[in-house]
This record gives sequence, structure tokens and C-alpha cells, in this order.
Amino acid sequence: MKELLTYNQSVRYWEQYQKFFPEEMRITPGNGPTEEWMEWRSMRIHVDRMPAPNAPLKVIFIHGAGGNGRLLAPYARLLQTGGYEVVAPDLPPYGLSHIDSVKRVDYRLWIDILVELIDRELERDGKPIVLLGSSIGGMLAYHTAVQSKRVSGLIVTTFVDTSQPDVRDQLAPNKLISRAGKRVMDTFPSLLDSLKIPVTQVSRMNLITNDAEMTELIIKDVHAAGTKVPIRLLRTFLNMEPALKPEEFDVCPVLLVHPELDPMTPFRLSQSFFDKLNVRKECVILKGAGHFPIEPQGLEQMKSAVLSFLRTVLL
Repeated sequence: MKELLTYNQSVRYWEQYQKFFPEEMRITPGNGPTEEWMEWRSMRIHVDRMPAPNAPLKVIFIHGAGGNGRLLAPYARLLQTGGYEVVAPDLPPYGLSHIDSVKRVDYRLWIDILVELIDRELERDGKPIVLLGSSIGGMLAYHTAVQSKRVSGLIVTTFVDTSQPDVRDQLAPNKLISRAGKRVMDTFPSLLDSLKIPVTQVSRMNLITNDAEMTELIIKDVHAAGTKVPIRLLRTFLNMEPALKPEEFDVCPVLLVHPELDPMTPFRLSQSFFDKLNVRKECVILKGAGHFPIEPQGLEQMKSAVLSFLRTVLL
């Protein structure tokens, strides 16, 4: 069996991110997540947990492309100090999760992993589940909520619906990749699916934050944007269509906390999807914040909006 790496002992790269966050959000040896593994279908899914035994509900925090669960730990710390338990998985090939064959990794597998995690967390203690998706994790959270139908709330920083050509154009470095590249992937899946490609070559990872130093750190992180993904994952991500159109979504209330200064996924892309939702919903624009928000004003708004939403989920 392959040796299990851990963020708390063997993989410490994430510590370099802490200086970019306000002191109350920083992860230190005394307040960091505990680590677990979810064994399922020959996979070992790494899970960070910020426990809160008296929490009325639980948040499953979903990272996006170029991320992992530990990268989100400072935000999870905010929620934990607010009284909520947070669970943050690494979706393969990101983070410390392990899967026996890269050929199995696709976008629907990500959804299945999250649905299984929801079921296990509900079985664990019965506490209601709220999904919180960052970046493309927002739309992933939406797909997961639709498939599971067992979540009580949905919080996202973006709605990136890749079934829309303009969204694909925005995410890719250029239209040649978003259009011609997609056609090639769709035409030759048996030849290309198992090949790996750097995340930075198929996305605008240089825009992931509005701080050049932190962006460079994320891009060089071999467990985040420095990894390679199988083309099968990219192809299935770009071809994913919502099983429920937003106007038909009736699973739970929704909060969109969208960064104001987000060149990677501008608000207009999320707004068109959000406006069609007919459930109880709220949108908060995080002033001065970039795609991966680290700016103080935006973080304070995010904290206030998310904690307020969580207090109302069970009403």
C-alpha cells in the first residue's frame, strides 16, 4: 500500500500561504484541521476536518481547479470559530488523495465522491449538510446538490456553467484551446483521455489571486495548480450540463458570495445562472476581492454573509 502523506507532518507547503491571511484565519500547529481518509472504490480520499462538536450543522467545503482542501483551511477556520464544523476533501488528482488509475478520474467521479461523502457525514451524526464551493467548486457543489438531494444549503463563490461556450472561452487561456481544443478532445477520447496536462496550460491560473506572490505559490504547488490532470477530467468538465436547469432547482436555499475584482470568472458569468434560480437566494459582492479572496474587506463581507446564511438555513 502506498504510504499516506499528511499535511500536518510530511507535506508542509501550505504553511507558506498563511501570511496572506488575517491573523485570526491563519492555520497554526495548535488550530489546524485533523486528517482522515475516506476509503471508497479503491480510492483513498483525503479529508481535512475542522471539528465543532456542538455545531448545529456541517459544511462540506469544495475546492476548485488548482486547489485542494488544505488551501481552504483559513476559510474553514473562520467558520469553525463561528461555531460550524467544516469538512474539506481533496478531489483526485489534487491534494493527497490517491486513486488506482488516472483513467478513472472524470468530473462525474468528483460528483460521486462528494455524494458519498455527504451520505457518510449524515450517517456519522445526522447533522444537516451545507455545501460551500470555491471557484469551479461552486458549480460542482450545484451538480452535487442536484444528485444528492440531501443538502440543506448551497454557498458558492461562482457559478461556472461550462455548458455555455462563453464560459468555456473565459476559463481557457484563449479561444483556440476552448474551441478547437475541445473539439479534438471530444473527437479522440480513446486516444487522449488518459494523457495528463498541466493545469496551467488549460486555464488562466495566473488570475487565481490578485496577489502576484500568492499566485506564484499556488502555481508551483505540486498538490494544487502545479499538478497535471488527465484530459478525461477536462473533457468531462467542459461537457457537463446541469441535470436540473437553474429555474428548476428546488433542493435548498442559495448564497452567492462573488468577488468584485475577479478577472478569472467575472460576475457576469455567475449572474446569468444565479438570476434564473427560483429558490430563496441572496447575492453578496465581495468588495475589492479577487477570485481567491484574501483582501480584508472582502473577507469580512464573506464571513458576515456566510455566517448569516448558515444561521437561517435551518429556519
